[in-house]
Amino acid sequence: MDEISVTDVHTHTMYSGFTKYSLLSFPDCVTTPRKSVKIAEKLGLKALCITDHNTIKGAVEARAYNKELVVIGEEISTRDGEIIGLFLQEQIKPNLSAEETIEQIHDQDGLAFAPHPFSGYCSCLGQKLHTLRLDGIEVFNSLHRDGYSNAIALKNSNGHAELGGSDAHASSMIGNGYTLFEGNSQEDLRIAIKKKQTSFGGKLTPLHDIVNYSIRIALESSKLILNFNGPECPMSTRVARVRNSYKMLYLFGTFMFAFSPLPIACTFIGDKMLKNRARRTWEKQISPPKSDLDYTLK
Repeated sequence: MDEISVTDVHTHTMYSGFTKYSLLSFPDCVTTPRKSVKIAEKLGLKALCITDHNTIKGAVEARAYNKELVVIGEEISTRDGEIIGLFLQEQIKPNLSAEETIEQIHDQDGLAFAPHPFSGYCSCLGQKLHTLRLDGIEVFNSLHRDGYSNAIALKNSNGHAELGGSDAHASSMIGNGYTLFEGNSQEDLRIAIKKKQTSFGGKLTPLHDIVNYSIRIALESSKLILNFNGPECPMSTRVARVRNSYKMLYLFGTFMFAFSPLPIACTFIGDKMLKNRARRTWEKQISPPKSDLDYTLK
């Protein structure tokens, strides 16, 4: 039997831009590509797929640190929901149809899969995935803690490679969800996905990882305001546009948040809200029997 290797097919870096939730807008991730590579090497991953939102800049930078490890990917916003392309040579433009996006991925000899396809709170393909030429489906996303979306994705995975990913938005989350494949190289991973010979595993992202993520965002924002700039990225560009008269107020707010109970309170409240939102969404649209929601990792 060939060696079984581990990869994380869904991770982010500081190039992923900003996320908007309700009235709040905040950096999607503050992890540098170099940090992502170091963590993946420490974990013993054979491949690390960096899939920033609508850009391959983070993946290209990370690949310079370890060409054998890093797979260039992109989480692309389409008009029909998000799609991830792997083994890309060039960036895919957002806001195309799902069909056009997949065609452009395949034109680069890349692979296309549906991330969190039945998410109750992220842009997703839903049942449309059954009409598309996808190479795989993310049936386990460790950041989706709601108990619905992963179970429904697994139930709808027929005919596709089953993939697991962490959807890491912080370095501590890398590897929480993963994909297993035979072999030990990127080409072995590509072949396994194409032949639908993958499996998945991992754990749901612990709440303490999410607490740490929110604290890191506040502290990294403070560094940028104080001109401790790291690599050019969407976050530094956004902060540079803030008027000087507002920067001290922003700085005060970030420190107050980071060194208060707010990260813990916000994490627990947010987790509860997202679970309720997912439950309402999928009970209305699918209404699976309770037994179908009992999700156990392979």
